[in-house]
Amino acid sequence: MPRVFGHLGPWGWRPLVEPVGDGYRVNLGRIEQRFVIEALDELRVMLANHDPDTRRLFPTAYPDDAEHDAEYHRMVGDDLLRGQLDALDTVERTIDGQVIDRDELDAWMRALNGVRLALGTRLDVSEDMGPIDPDDPNAHDWAVYEILTALLGSLIAVASLQ
Repeated sequence: MPRVFGHLGPWGWRPLVEPVGDGYRVNLGRIEQRFVIEALDELRVMLANHDPDTRRLFPTAYPDDAEHDAEYHRMVGDDLLRGQLDALDTVERTIDGQVIDRDELDAWMRALNGVRLALGTRLDVSEDMGPIDPDDPNAHDWAVYEILTALLGSLIAVASLQ
């Protein structure tokens, strides 16, 4: 059984993501929404500035052939960027808890994964990471990374049920 994250609100415990009829609902409180929106905005800026921490969003297709890899990126780079920006737009448009369809759920997963990849690259995330040190100058970024990880996990768990 997949692990389901949620929160306790005024109406009791609710999962972060739940199936609703033929769609899904992402149940974020205002603070969680703000964290997500700020993370999306930061990724937009990083993409616009060609920040090297976004390199994992544009993977190398030909690691042993720089010429072919450059041609690949010329051919698909704009489409990859457009897809990422469209996914960010979808999350921003649907973050208020409305019912979303499967394509929108997929966009949520792409957008959050993109933010996590860029943020994880900046933080140099590895498998052997310990708990967040509150005195770490990057503690806020680590907290955002953890929130996005929990939300992405819940999105994947719900998507895998159907």
